[in-house]
Amino acid sequence: MDYPLPEEKIKVPRFEEAGGFYTTPERSRLMAKIRAANTKPEIALRKVLWGFGLRYRVHLKHLPGKPDLAFPRWRVAVFVDGDFWHGHNWAEKQHKIRRNKAF
Repeated sequence: MDYPLPEEKIKVPRFEEAGGFYTTPERSRLMAKIRAANTKPEIALRKVLWGFGLRYRVHLKHLPGKPDLAFPRWRVAVFVDGDFWHGHNWAEKQHKIRRNKAF
């Protein structure tokens, strides 16, 4: 059975600076520096846990979210998030924002 297709085409958003997306070479260079795995806080935590004798698995792909550390024996997953995502010194820095304050 054939279904009629809608006449209107789907509009795909464009990644432009006017739309709040910054695709300049400088922004690309900054974003390329953000590491997804084996960050300094993650490695520090792993060393401490290993020193206490806790054994774990790193970045298990078959678990949802691909946790930084997983303890399969206890069914525990640990995600290590750094200051980049959670706003280091946010109380001081929030007043320095000049563009897109509403966001």
